[in-house]
Amino acid sequence: MTWVSAAVFLTAGPGLMATAWNGAVTGKLSLFLMVLLWVLMSASGIFLFMLAVKKAHRLWIDEERRKKLSDAAENEPSPEYKSSTRENKSLDFTAAARKLVRRIPENVPLEEMGKELLKYLARELEVMSAVFYIRKKTGFEAVATYAVSTLTEPYTFREGEGLTGQVAANQQIMMLTQLPEDYLKVCSGLGKAAPSYLAIVPLVHKHLTIAVVECSGYRYEPHEIESMFRIFSRDLMEKISPNLK
Repeated sequence: MTWVSAAVFLTAGPGLMATAWNGAVTGKLSLFLMVLLWVLMSASGIFLFMLAVKKAHRLWIDEERRKKLSDAAENEPSPEYKSSTRENKSLDFTAAARKLVRRIPENVPLEEMGKELLKYLARELEVMSAVFYIRKKTGFEAVATYAVSTLTEPYTFREGEGLTGQVAANQQIMMLTQLPEDYLKVCSGLGKAAPSYLAIVPLVHKHLTIAVVECSGYRYEPHEIESMFRIFSRDLMEKISPNLK
């Protein structure tokens, strides 16, 4: 219909203009034919105009939608909470993971990155305790801790040793929920509490585990924390991989 309308408009318009300018060129047209040409030209012109308006309106709607999505991505609070009950809130794990990745600096050593990571995990996810291990020549060594007692062991392990060593070897996130009642209780002046989950997350670069994050908490559902760490570990390694030797 668009091409037909354009052809009619481009044919009828010049024909009428030529007739009005010099009837000797085109010959004398009957009144019926001239009215028909006017009707065809007007109808095709209106159709093309409405088509252009509709397309412009659609482009404007798409542009406004992109702006709203962009503004929402920039201004969305992360982690964002969805209220399911007054005491149990759900974590928007995608937004939380992306916010954590944005805050981690790119061009810093792994030790400094680990310290920043644990600080943001405590702030955004309210983890109760956390340890950041990096690969050394003799094994993995803890280079950053959060709310961990100095008596807690081990601070070093080899690949395949213990749960953290198995995670480093298998390169798969491990989420534990059945923890002993006295497991790693966090104490403060107001009391003490036990975590409801333990997350062990490998950071893999070129099929090699270069670091392991171990943290415990109770604020969110374990499956949400696991989903968050899956997105976080993937996006973080994509961000820092170009700067790793």
